Amino acid sequence: MFEGEVGGGAAQAAGGELQDPGAAVAAALLAEDAGNWRVEKLAAPVADSWVSEHGLAFAARAFAELGRITWGLPGLRDAEDPASRAPGRSTVASTKLVKAGARLRALLAAAGDTEYEEAVDALAEHRRTATQRAAVSFLVPSRTDWVDECLAAPPDAGYEWDFWQLLYCSLSTSEHVDLAAASIAAHRHLLWWWDRPLMVTLVDGAGAGAAPLLATALDVGRGQKAVRENVPGILALLPGDTAFQALIDHAGEKHVRPALLAAMRRFPVRALRLLAPAAAASPALSGGLAEHVRINRELVAEVLPGLPDETRTVIGALVTDHDPLPDAPADVLPRPLADPPWSRTGKRAEPSGSGGPADPLEDLPARIPVVDEWADVRALPQIRLRGREDALPAGAVRNLLTMLAMSKHGGVYAGVEIAKEVCDAGSLAEFSWALFSLWDRNGAPAKGGWALAQLGWLGDDTTGSRLTPRINAWPGEDGHHKAVAGLDVLAAIGTDMALTHLHGVAQRARFKGLKARAQGKIQEVADRLGLTAEQLGDRLVPDFGLDAGGGLVLDYGRRRFLVGFDEGLRPYVSDEDGTRRKALPKPGAKDDPDLAPAAYKRFTALKKDVRTVASLQLHRLESAMVTRRRWTPGEFRRLFVEHPLIWHLARRLVWVAEDGGKTTAFRVAEDRTFADAADDVLTLPESAAIGILHPAEPGADTGAWAEVLADYEIVQPFRQLDRAVHALTDAEREGRRLDRFQGAYISGAAVLALERHGWRRTSPMDAGLQHALYRELPTGLFVNIRLDVGIPIGDVEGAVLEEIWLAGEVADDYRPEPHGALPFGDLDPVSASEVLAELTEAASRG
Repeated sequence: MFEGEVGGGAAQAAGGELQDPGAAVAAALLAEDAGNWRVEKLAAPVADSWVSEHGLAFAARAFAELGRITWGLPGLRDAEDPASRAPGRSTVASTKLVKAGARLRALLAAAGDTEYEEAVDALAEHRRTATQRAAVSFLVPSRTDWVDECLAAPPDAGYEWDFWQLLYCSLSTSEHVDLAAASIAAHRHLLWWWDRPLMVTLVDGAGAGAAPLLATALDVGRGQKAVRENVPGILALLPGDTAFQALIDHAGEKHVRPALLAAMRRFPVRALRLLAPAAAASPALSGGLAEHVRINRELVAEVLPGLPDETRTVIGALVTDHDPLPDAPADVLPRPLADPPWSRTGKRAEPSGSGGPADPLEDLPARIPVVDEWADVRALPQIRLRGREDALPAGAVRNLLTMLAMSKHGGVYAGVEIAKEVCDAGSLAEFSWALFSLWDRNGAPAKGGWALAQLGWLGDDTTGSRLTPRINAWPGEDGHHKAVAGLDVLAAIGTDMALTHLHGVAQRARFKGLKARAQGKIQEVADRLGLTAEQLGDRLVPDFGLDAGGGLVLDYGRRRFLVGFDEGLRPYVSDEDGTRRKALPKPGAKDDPDLAPAAYKRFTALKKDVRTVASLQLHRLESAMVTRRRWTPGEFRRLFVEHPLIWHLARRLVWVAEDGGKTTAFRVAEDRTFADAADDVLTLPESAAIGILHPAEPGADTGAWAEVLADYEIVQPFRQLDRAVHALTDAEREGRRLDRFQGAYISGAAVLALERHGWRRTSPMDAGLQHALYRELPTGLFVNIRLDVGIPIGDVEGAVLEEIWLAGEVADDYRPEPHGALPFGDLDPVSASEVLAELTEAASRG
């Protein structure tokens, strides 16, 4: 019986005559006592002590016996004992003590023939259990017949995962690999314990033949971190179509893209042959193939005739579609691009004797950075020189990359500005975006973070439009640090459009951390300009080159089209006679070959950029109405009446002028004069405060104004005159609790809707629960809601509204109960209406 054998082995060990079963039991007891993770450091010393005291053959047998011992409650057992199959039990060979086997395997590989054969012969008697057989095969993988036996009759994959871990490291033939791949496909949990050493050992034994097994692991084990992070890079090292095709099949996955690019560099001809068929169905692969063709122009010309017809057709189109500009002569290039200081030996320049400053081009870092392999100049678009039909030579581009790599946020190398002066701005911006994209596709290595930062130094409005969706998405992809760096890029570009995108992130980002950082960045910009964040938002509205009437003429040569905007700032196109078109027609054969394409391109860009601005401005103006924000008459005229884009919104709203205790409602007429509800001209006194009328304001005659707008067929940009108005009852105004919603259940979707209206959850308490909601009002008061059991942080679940009160402070994180409650009559009518409307909508969703 095994229990007796364990006792006998332990006694023999104590008595000094150590036998291999006893050695295994002693090691197992050590592992059980030390704990699985701490015993890892002891594994190699245990193996060395076995070898030094009793020889290599004994040590190998002792390790094989570990595969016969299971551990778990209660105590150690024989693997052949049915009780060892109980859930939670596994053999000792599956603990970190298995590292002793790696040590012994290395010693056996280095042993002489006689010693090795002695060990193999001894191990033949220690193959009773499945795990023992795997352990023995792990130690002596040269006995492929033993590996064949293991794979021919594998144990239950639900229990013997440790068997497979050892066996993966013993594979050497294609038959072995195919059988192991089939087991993984059927039992993906066998991948749970894969790590990089196991994968490296697998490839060491099976070579390129390991590709099918690794490809299967990538197919079924993408959820396993070790598989996701290691298998693509290993496949990129293996020759053969199987490994390369596996990377193509998973090219859309973040961890695979850099590996595929590395494989393309390593096996350029295979990349041409295998990427061409896949590129037709994937724009990303098509772009990668085009980039590969540009990089390997000479190789493509050499191998293209020998490729299949379909492949030649795809690649041939890419070759003929690219006509490079000639290199600019060296004498037209500025010094830092043609002959940078770091390429010369000698001391740096010192300040002149007259006390003048040193040459800023000589202000170099202590170590000039080496640009990594991913930033291949051949993969990047050419940079056209300003006003010329030639481009920077490859050497000058490499110098520019070095300048960018040595620059930092707030400390850009002086040569970068010189390069911007001599290069075409649009061409430089396209190069900048391509450089960033190349870095991103290569896994965004941290060392190359300058490839993101340089967008702020070389980018333009188009860069900001491209980058903002990435900034908003990165936090959800475990890329918060990149998103924050992206905010710096928008601020560095600094144009109205770029700052508009930054302001949009600050107002509407889904991720709290990113939103807070964007708000801080906006405040920094506002502080530099001496403005509030709200005032900066007022000014961040590009005019898009619209004329004084708020329109735009698109000139096609023989025909022209007029651009207008509807109530949502959506641009539309009309013929010159005013007939509205469904869409702007594409340039035709009779149109001017230069004017028409330029006009069509301008309208396409206008639609995209205005879409972002429109969303922000509609939100901004509705928020201004709710918060009862006010402007001076001068600000009102400049920001709303005279602005060519916002004018389209201003004329569709009803405004109020407050002066001397009197409030007058008015609208902006077509001729930009002001009219009251009787359509009489109104003159605004310079002392007035101008705001957007809220229908809950006292004296708001929404019915009369609705008739006026209907007569003029004016559609409002958001709900103003027909906005639902809610009011507190007399009892609620006197009370310090809002009982009408007490006990109401609101869904997770309703919680999100409240947050879009400005409600926030308090910080999490014990168990990660957020126990209160609050909303800050324009007057500085807070409406607080205590929830029943709270909402789990990082999740959005429904909750019951237990108590609602008004106070001068937000509910404390650890005291969400009412504190310092005020009567709800302290709310102004507009704030009361909005709060009641939001809670009514939330409760209706419950």
